[in-house]
Amino acid sequence: MAEKDSLQRDSESEPKLDITPLIDMSFLLLIYFMVAATLLKQEADLGIILPGVVAEGSEPVHVDQMVISVEPSGAILVNEEVVDSSLNSRQVPVLKERLRRYRGVAELTGTQPLVIIQCADAVPEQRFVDVLNACAAAGIRHVSISR
Repeated sequence: MAEKDSLQRDSESEPKLDITPLIDMSFLLLIYFMVAATLLKQEADLGIILPGVVAEGSEPVHVDQMVISVEPSGAILVNEEVVDSSLNSRQVPVLKERLRRYRGVAELTGTQPLVIIQCADAVPEQRFVDVLNACAAAGIRHVSISR
């Protein structure tokens, strides 16, 4: 009968849960997420201007945009000054030199050279293409077209 009492006491006792593997697994997951996480930019790397600190510096120099007008007669004007009036010449060397100087000044001031081409409807298409080719030869990429 003593044997029977011992079996009843064992079955009546509460089952115990061993949490050691659970703790081990939690630490492994924590290590995994710490290693796999991407790091954000540190606050020290951000440029912060604190209140009360005066930023010293000069105003940036802005180079005005160049306006190239193509007349119906084929004359090319740069900022209302005639640079080429011969319809037979497709090379437009004076315009190319002006555009190169303009690009050089814009690079020295740290700005983008901006060119606006004003072209009337009656302008020969080849003359307009000559102006675009001169811009490309001077290395100017920002060109706007207006009427």
